[in-house]
Amino acid sequence: MSNNLLAGKKGIIFGALDEKSIAWKTALACHAQGAQIVLSNAPVALRMGEINKLSEAVEAPVIGADVTNMDDLKKLFEESQKHFGGGIDFVLHSIGMGLNVRKGKHYTEMNYEWNQKSLDISATSLHRVLRTAWDMDALNEWGSVVALTYIAAQRVFPDYNEMADAKALLESITRSFGYHYGVRKKVRVNTIS
Repeated sequence: MSNNLLAGKKGIIFGALDEKSIAWKTALACHAQGAQIVLSNAPVALRMGEINKLSEAVEAPVIGADVTNMDDLKKLFEESQKHFGGGIDFVLHSIGMGLNVRKGKHYTEMNYEWNQKSLDISATSLHRVLRTAWDMDALNEWGSVVALTYIAAQRVFPDYNEMADAKALLESITRSFGYHYGVRKKVRVNTIS
């Protein structure tokens, strides 16, 4: 049932890959509540996933962006604003990749190059997204940015590996950039688990 709680709201949803993705379900819910959205994911993920199926279901364009590349993010925000005919009301950061986890490395034997890549994609990407929106003044006043985290940012989950570190960094970026965005434009930046 729709109450059109998001009627007239416009947002970018990062990270929908397939029907198991939280971003996928969020896109469906936002659309059902009247929001207009743009879907984005890394170009390689666009080839692996089923995002075109979601795009049709929610009537949203798909704009690929590598979140480790500022030029890609600028292009994404420019094209999104053009599509919406104005500013953006909300962003969902549902992005994460743990290479040490994926490759079965124990936390005590971490590959540091993989760790840096994991932190870059899973956490620092939020700073890049926020900075791009900030520099372009792309988010509307009273906008909202939500990033997905996990309790392992604050508790020990031995098998979550470097992703616990990434989520802790993500939460720190949320607090720090959230302060500045709140002061500047009353934009709320939060994490949810």
